[in-house]
Amino acid sequence: MPIDPRLAALIAAADSLAETAAAQRRHAADRTAVGRILAATLELMGRGPEIRIAEVVRAAGVSNDAFYRAFRGKAELLAAVTDQAQHRLVGHVAEELGAAPDHPVERVRVCVRAVLDQADPKTAATTRAVLRHTSRPDGTLLGCRLADLLAGPLAALGSPTPAADALAAAGALLSALEQHLWAGTTPTAADADHLLGYLLRASRP
Repeated sequence: MPIDPRLAALIAAADSLAETAAAQRRHAADRTAVGRILAATLELMGRGPEIRIAEVVRAAGVSNDAFYRAFRGKAELLAAVTDQAQHRLVGHVAEELGAAPDHPVERVRVCVRAVLDQADPKTAATTRAVLRHTSRPDGTLLGCRLADLLAGPLAALGSPTPAADALAAAGALLSALEQHLWAGTTPTAADADHLLGYLLRASRP
């Protein structure tokens, strides 16, 4: 006896829903695994320059299959970790700007301090590791993202070329950060003020 078309439709719909639910569970599991892999890699990067996939897999508590479903290899993993860390740094600067006074000099000051915060002893090892895997950070997306945050305040201060000046300021900020990181020094308030003064002078018309 042929099956009732309405029953067949219901069965097909149920199968489709089950497949969708299973796919969503797999996607959620993959996202969880990716988060654990990135977090484990970032922690391992703070301990030393060499990163091995076997160590990442073990530290993240995932399988090799889960790792290779997310990343094709070490280079792709490091690129993802670096990109995530850059987003976090820019997010930190943007968050600090959100609470800053609506005055251009103070907003540039906040940017300076927020970037130099990354050389604090609590975060320096991780920041150093991330920058080690970022070639010429002043010319990467990190520099461009910081420049986007600096362009408005510099324009308000009268810069005739705020976009170009902001990119140069971002490069100077990241160079100062690197100097402290590689020297193992912690930026002081005087260091931040000196850098702020330089950036303000350099962007004047």
